[in-house]
Amino acid sequence: MPQFILMTISYIVALILTFSSYFIKINGQSTLEISNRFPVMFAPFNISYVIWIVVYFLLGYWLVMNFKKTTIKQTVLFSSICILQAFAIVFWHHELFIVSLCSTLILVIYLFLLYNTYSLSNNALTGRVPFSIYLAWATFTLMTNASFTLTSYEWNGFGLSNPLWAVILLTIGVAIALHIRFHHFDIVYPSVFIWAYIGIALHNGFDELLVTTAALFLCGVLLVGIQFIKKNPAYQK
Repeated sequence: MPQFILMTISYIVALILTFSSYFIKINGQSTLEISNRFPVMFAPFNISYVIWIVVYFLLGYWLVMNFKKTTIKQTVLFSSICILQAFAIVFWHHELFIVSLCSTLILVIYLFLLYNTYSLSNNALTGRVPFSIYLAWATFTLMTNASFTLTSYEWNGFGLSNPLWAVILLTIGVAIALHIRFHHFDIVYPSVFIWAYIGIALHNGFDELLVTTAALFLCGVLLVGIQFIKKNPAYQK
């Protein structure tokens, strides 16, 4: 029972902060106001953020269905993830972008550790699926926030153009997603990246055809990966 209470409290805090950050101004500004202030190409269309509804619904479902079933490790990791999510939001709204980025990085690491507490064959909503979706979106968010942070500090991109850097990040994201697809036999993780990349295409539209075309093309690559990449039996657990 103490484990469940701890996870529930941390979950509620993260949920309230996450959703309120889009509708209520924290430190005088909302999440979208901060995001839209910087001309970042590696960023999704605003509607893409509705995925948070799916993430928190599945986390809540996992929490209820695993009442009295979680291990100490899962309890600590889950609670830490929720707390890190809350801190990342608060730091972001106070424009402590580097600190927020570090919090998000640690969050991704903890999510990956929690994700790995389940076997490769566990594709249940009460198992690793909620954390697969959360991990994918958190990874994408980490990359997006890195773009915002660098832009806010007026980074020159080593002389490379913004569209080219966006394409490089898109490619890195695909490489990560296909790695998870192969080594963890996971089709949910790359599916989240498809959602995110469609959002990037919508965000850039006809204004940045290189980025839009690359995002849509890489969506196709991810679809092919989901359909045809098969896990090497030597990696099976």
